[in-house]
Amino acid sequence: MAKPGRDLTAVFDQISAIGSQPGAGVTRLAASAEDGAARDAFARWMEGGGARIVHDEVGNQFACFEWAGKNVPWIFAGSHLDTQPRGGRFDGTLGVLAAGSAALDLHEEIRTGQFKPSRNLAVLNWTNEEGARFQPSLTGSSVFSGALPLHEALGLQDGSSISLREALAAIGVDGDGSAVPPRPEAYVELHVEQGRKLIEAGRQIGIVEGTWAARKIAVRWIGRAAHTGPTPMSDRRDALLAAAQGITAFETLIAARHPQLHRSAARIVIEPNSPNVVVERATVWFELRGLDVEELNAAGRAVLAAFELAAANTGTRIELVADTLRAPANMDPRMMKIVDGAARGCDFIPLIMRSVAGHDAVALQNSGIPCALLFVPSADGVAHHPDEFTKQEDVAAGLMVLRAALRDLVQRGYHAG
Repeated sequence: MAKPGRDLTAVFDQISAIGSQPGAGVTRLAASAEDGAARDAFARWMEGGGARIVHDEVGNQFACFEWAGKNVPWIFAGSHLDTQPRGGRFDGTLGVLAAGSAALDLHEEIRTGQFKPSRNLAVLNWTNEEGARFQPSLTGSSVFSGALPLHEALGLQDGSSISLREALAAIGVDGDGSAVPPRPEAYVELHVEQGRKLIEAGRQIGIVEGTWAARKIAVRWIGRAAHTGPTPMSDRRDALLAAAQGITAFETLIAARHPQLHRSAARIVIEPNSPNVVVERATVWFELRGLDVEELNAAGRAVLAAFELAAANTGTRIELVADTLRAPANMDPRMMKIVDGAARGCDFIPLIMRSVAGHDAVALQNSGIPCALLFVPSADGVAHHPDEFTKQEDVAAGLMVLRAALRDLVQRGYHAG
């Protein structure tokens, strides 16, 4: 099928090795040295196939194929190359590289006169989709779509107080945005499902009709540092104790009142983090996901009250660091029809489904860019873990459908038919 320069397996293995450790998965945080190496490998691959590489001001990486000339609409496809700490190989990476492979195949078809394009194509590697190093997640796509101001994004800081602006400069990403393609006519993203619905349904292709909403709350309890030995118990203002009570209340309250919501308290930072010092500051990141925004709002009010009570019980005070709601997205019906036709044309019967996780397609769709989100199966539904896996035949199925959908969009455009 593909010539060696377009081989997806080879480049996937190459980039999967960047940031990997035996038994510990892949750690390739946004704007890290490992992310820079992956970006460079992706750029070399795309440039070798005729693409022009540009970056915008937040570091989004564009591999541009100007097949139809200037002043014509663009089609975008892609995902992200950053990972979670000790994450899997497939999340995000497959979407970028499958889009790249599809683009190179289409480039060869166009070069040999097999079809005439009416649109240009850009393959995207979005900055900091995962939100592991910098919060919020979906950073690059949110800036591009206009939902997040550029200066706010560049000012985000990691746990070592390094800003995104500084981190991008350190890996040589300093795009000014002048050569970046304009807002696209449509966007397609291929992603691993990160769940079990496709496997349970016996399908290889999923078409996402919409996503859940997400309420993300970061809370900091502030106490007073003290010696863990001589300080009387009655004098202690232990921020970690407050956080523990807050986490317990969060879990108990949501399980009892909102059992359909997905909940987590997945990150905690304590200061000064010494075994001989009572914790002065404890920051916890909480998350709620569900279909109903009103339920998320009600649950949010209840847990914030519980966090206040934890502060009162421990003599600490509370600071609300962040409280954001990512609205649910309904994917574009016309794009759903386009990718459905592509799937059926490749002899697959797709499963129409909803995504609990957020993806870059969500940020773009919520800004009015017509988007399609395709899923391929995840073995046992495992994600954000070294055991994350998608079978080769499922990868091939996703690539086939993605390529067919992009060929249709590049040849006829979003509004055809």
